[in-house]
Amino acid sequence: MKTMPAQLPIPIIAVVGSRKSGKTTTVEAIVRGLAKKGYRVATVKHIHEPNFTIDAKGKDTWRHTQAGAHTVVGVSQNELATIKKTDTTKLTLNDITQDIQTNTDIIILEGFRHITAQDPTIPKIVTAKNKKDIQEATQTIKPILAFTGPIKKTEFPTALSIPYVDIKTQPKKLTDIIDKRVAPIIQKRRQTTQTINININGKNLPLNTYVQNVTRNVLLAIINTLKGTTITGNENIQITVTNP
Repeated sequence: MKTMPAQLPIPIIAVVGSRKSGKTTTVEAIVRGLAKKGYRVATVKHIHEPNFTIDAKGKDTWRHTQAGAHTVVGVSQNELATIKKTDTTKLTLNDITQDIQTNTDIIILEGFRHITAQDPTIPKIVTAKNKKDIQEATQTIKPILAFTGPIKKTEFPTALSIPYVDIKTQPKKLTDIIDKRVAPIIQKRRQTTQTINININGKNLPLNTYVQNVTRNVLLAIINTLKGTTITGNENIQITVTNP
């Protein structure tokens, strides 16, 4: 049986820079531009405040963790949030991103400079406030796709081969720079993505495209006959068969 080739990892772009250098504004522009191109974008934000928590004191989820739960899942009408109480100081980037859906096309990081600075597999967009930021970045960060941020274009070193992009007036230019870098990877990932996964006792079965399509169509057809169910073909469906 011909098996599917191993799927490529989700491409990651990191937006790094000093405080108040426009990282969030840059991430917003990148996400907006890539989403318009039809990419499924996930973002990960590094929060510096040591005592920050998304779990508000006194709320029911907070009470769950106070009672001893190490993982709490909050589900509302339009949102699902997972809160894990854990020491994050030693987490790797793989640890941080492992729960992101596999059908995500690209991950945009905001921050995480200490993890990504010298990782050659993660291109960076550097936000700079002045020439000092640029000089420091070129010495400590690799690879850099582009500079942006509040530094004036007239202050940007003309001899530098890395482009400067004014995010306020040229957001599309930055999107195109990133797209040129990741588009081939995203295309290959989409071609090799398994649309159906069969796991038996913890072992995934490799499935070629024909077997995936037949199995998927049969299962969707069966499920669609169930009362109160309408299948469009875009659903994420999980079926578990256990030993009684």
